[in-house]
Amino acid sequence: MHGAGRRSCIEVDAIFVGVLCTIMEHIIIPDAPREIESADRIYPPEYEGHFSRLLIKREEIIERATALAKAIHNDYKGKRPVLLCVLKGAASFYLHLLEALQDLRQGFYTEFLRLSSYEGAETSGTVKARGGLHYQDLTGKDVLIVEDIIDTGTTLSHLLPVLKREANPKSVEVCTLLTKRLQTPAKCEAKYVGFSIPNQFVIGYGLDYNELYRDLKDIWVISQKGIDFDPKELHD
Repeated sequence: MHGAGRRSCIEVDAIFVGVLCTIMEHIIIPDAPREIESADRIYPPEYEGHFSRLLIKREEIIERATALAKAIHNDYKGKRPVLLCVLKGAASFYLHLLEALQDLRQGFYTEFLRLSSYEGAETSGTVKARGGLHYQDLTGKDVLIVEDIIDTGTTLSHLLPVLKREANPKSVEVCTLLTKRLQTPAKCEAKYVGFSIPNQFVIGYGLDYNELYRDLKDIWVISQKGIDFDPKELHD
């Protein structure tokens, strides 16, 4: 479980009701490099040298998404939650999660919202919202927010009060593929967590750096070459 002093997103905003179970255990990716083979990984040739190391293989991600889907199904059996995907980063994870839930015959609704709190490799502290979500579609429903990564928790700490005010859902929980281990505790945390990762900037499987690298199948730690790369060098 997460360390003492951490708060769930439900605890951040106590007006939400309907907490269904304790926060799910996550898989810890160690700070030290893993002994994991990367030679068989495939990626666009223009990304050569843009990674410092492979962090999580696609096969591990899909296996973990399946496990998370089982936990979600156990909690929402007989219900039809709204799975709210935070674009763009969570899109790949969201699709695999939905497929696993379909295999379990779990009913659900889908909604999408685009948020951003990053500028380059740093979180800006300011959340920008875009997209055509109609909050009334969430009113009185069990909502499960699907995120790609939680580090400072800035995005969620801004989103939750807006959902409370505009949508008044029956319950709200969060499922995230990744949480980042920081010295300062996150402002809120997820109930369903895939992996806990070191405090390094990661890319791939939907995660980007200046809109690059979302097209990677695996999750990597970006290298200095990747950070310095000018997207203008690419030919559309």
